[in-house]
Amino acid sequence: MSQQIPKTRNALTFLSGLGEVGIIGLVDEATGYQEIRAKRALATILEKFIAKELQPWTRTFPYEFYQQIFRLKTWPGPDGAKRPSVIGHYTNDIVYERIAPRVLDELKKRNPSQPGGGRKHHHHRWFTPDLGHPKLKEHLIDAAVTALMRAAPNWDGFKRSLQRAFPTSNENISLSFVTVRGALTYQ
Repeated sequence: MSQQIPKTRNALTFLSGLGEVGIIGLVDEATGYQEIRAKRALATILEKFIAKELQPWTRTFPYEFYQQIFRLKTWPGPDGAKRPSVIGHYTNDIVYERIAPRVLDELKKRNPSQPGGGRKHHHHRWFTPDLGHPKLKEHLIDAAVTALMRAAPNWDGFKRSLQRAFPTSNENISLSFVTVRGALTYQ
């Protein structure tokens, strides 16, 4: 019985927190403030990530990023070969869609597709030097996107790991559950 007391306290603390968040949510819903708060938060994120003016080009994506895409897709190259245009779509999904909410949408506004299908500038040139570029580097290298690529046996395995580690804001995360000794646990 005494083992249940800490669990009960934790449950009550959790319920109290949910109640407080629920009341704040109801007030925000009644006043319409939740939409204003969300727009302000998004504007702040975009302001910190996206520069007002185009930045000078610097090598940003490591060569290994492209090597791993080719390996995972079982394509020959990329040495000396022109990259297929689908690489741009993969880069949007792997990097820009996952680095922060709505960053890709803002980049597409500032750097629209040209009539030939490409873009006038590289998306990364719109990132701020103080937050955008460091976060991009962290996402690509330090935060393990290339490590996930290295560890994956194939493209599907990489995409599952990527979604688990860096979910996009518009996709559901698939969780794997297994039963161990009669209890359901996350794998």
